[in-house]
Amino acid sequence: MKTLTEKQILKERQLAPKKWLGQNFLVNKTYLNRIVVASRIQPGEHIVEIGAGLGVLTEGLLNTGAKVLALEIDSGFFRVLQEKFANRSGVEIVHGDALTYDFRMLSSRIGKLRVVANLPYSISSRLLFRFVEIKDVFKSVHVLLQREVAHRLTAEVGSKNYGILTVLLGITAQVHKLFDIPPSAFHPTPLVYSTFVRVVFPDQIGYPCPDHSLLIRLVKSAFQSRRKTLRNSLSGGAIPGISQDIVQRAAKLCAIDLTRRAETLCPEEFARFAAQIAAERNTS
Repeated sequence: MKTLTEKQILKERQLAPKKWLGQNFLVNKTYLNRIVVASRIQPGEHIVEIGAGLGVLTEGLLNTGAKVLALEIDSGFFRVLQEKFANRSGVEIVHGDALTYDFRMLSSRIGKLRVVANLPYSISSRLLFRFVEIKDVFKSVHVLLQREVAHRLTAEVGSKNYGILTVLLGITAQVHKLFDIPPSAFHPTPLVYSTFVRVVFPDQIGYPCPDHSLLIRLVKSAFQSRRKTLRNSLSGGAIPGISQDIVQRAAKLCAIDLTRRAETLCPEEFARFAAQIAAERNTS
């Protein structure tokens, strides 16, 4: 029986990628194979795929001998996946939203998670934030992102791309940009290049911070207005539960000049600042 292409399957099923979900399917087999190889998957490993679409990457992951949980929010594509893998062992198709899915519960069942996915453009940044927030349940994340988003993950201090994700991943993870993929490799064809990225969450982070939640709140508050100094962006209860006095004492003790802007602080300085704020809070 003739194997249908992804475009033919979409036409036959009267399905279409949804712009509001940022769905752009990678259809170039060469790049799909590069993704699978670069993800360094071992037989028997549990892999989580987000936005499985028509299951092309899913199939490549299964062919490595991995056990795959494929998460898909679109009901039409979910039905295609159910039918395609109905008789295939080692795969679990889940109809759900990655932004609300209980990854912690899944991790308690199968151990630390490895993600390999072509992330929908519309949720990639929010998903990366979510991975950082619950970093302890992830071992690694191999994801395809818009190239501009990938640039933000490893941006230089003080550059226009340097921001919240840069800092948080700089503290909690090791980020490597692996290779770019041109728009022509996708259907529909996006207007931008994509980049395949490896994010590893080690057990021992480079810049220890005793209160991960406080660190996230500090960084988000500091960057809420890039033009403001730290003194202004962190004033008036910007960090819930942390008074201005605590912020000022902590800044003095760890030599953070509050007249600086957030974009001038490196990840290590943010980690030291958060740790000192936590210490001052606990002694006040």
